Amino acid sequence: MNFSTGQVAIDLKSIKHNYLFLKNFCKPAEIAATVKASSYGLGGENKIVETLVKVKCNKFFVANIVEALKIRKKFKSITIFVLNGLNKNEEKVFFENNITPVLNNYNQFQKWTSYLKKNYNIPLMLHVDTGMNRLGFQKSDIEKLKKNKKKLQLFKDITIMSHLACADDKNNQFNLEQKKYFDQIKKEFPECKYSLAASGGIFLGKQYHYDMVRPGISLYGGKRTFHKRIKHAVALKAPIIQINEVKRGESIGYSRTYYAKENIRTATISIGYADGMNIRLTNKGYFHFQKKKIPIVGRVSMDLIILNITKFKNKLKVGDYIDIYNRDYTIDDFAKQSGTIPYRIITCMSSRYDKKYI
Repeated sequence: MNFSTGQVAIDLKSIKHNYLFLKNFCKPAEIAATVKASSYGLGGENKIVETLVKVKCNKFFVANIVEALKIRKKFKSITIFVLNGLNKNEEKVFFENNITPVLNNYNQFQKWTSYLKKNYNIPLMLHVDTGMNRLGFQKSDIEKLKKNKKKLQLFKDITIMSHLACADDKNNQFNLEQKKYFDQIKKEFPECKYSLAASGGIFLGKQYHYDMVRPGISLYGGKRTFHKRIKHAVALKAPIIQINEVKRGESIGYSRTYYAKENIRTATISIGYADGMNIRLTNKGYFHFQKKKIPIVGRVSMDLIILNITKFKNKLKVGDYIDIYNRDYTIDDFAKQSGTIPYRIITCMSSRYDKKYI
């Protein structure tokens, strides 16, 4: 059933393809899928995890315990890591639901190991800060960990991870600086497994793969500049709900930011900034119909955007759909036009959209 709202098509076959491509590309490193923020806004809750489990992905990263519990409710046997760590006396919730906190400092390590007592047969994940200054063990924490290696060695499955600040820029020297420090940590704790690369880091080279990689946006078809074999997986379109004839000199939209220089025909479509459209698109952005650009005129409203459809004459009618992004004009392209990043384009998708999985 079609509704007078934006429609999102999520291509599960493309997501499956991207996972299998990355799995082969990163061999022998293991792949753990990053599905935080409801699989970057594509959730379904959680259709993406189900798709990845079917192709034998069994390790997943989320941001917080709430996300983890939603996934655990449906998927009992997968390994779930929580990136934001162990907070607010959450030990019992983590342990009873077989969810692994990514320990971001020595205090969290102490809290978790004290709670576990002798239950050391579960995975342990530590996050070391190699220069992002966001989350992770600081150098002082590392020194404390060195002095407590006996407790660390009680665990049979230990992974130490970090996160690259500039992985999207292959030529950024800071990637090498972070890797150098990460390798120093590796020498200090040789018995552990290691993970440094998310989507961007994967394509910096095999030397960044270590034992595990953690793709996110590349699974969902974003950042296709990383590799040409990544397939676009998301398409968004919005319907025309009214067509107007605007005379020369008349204004369009809030604050009268656009005046018609000639007699024009406009289409009002059912999508706006409440649906994740950037107000920066006002009077300079564009969408597409049959691969042809349609300029935005007037200010982007909460629920509506107005387009100049004059050049299409009578080809467009109420009920026709305008393409926001798709396989031909990707989320990367649309992010660039919007002055933002592809991560934000899909994670900010409106709950008002009619989502379809194909």
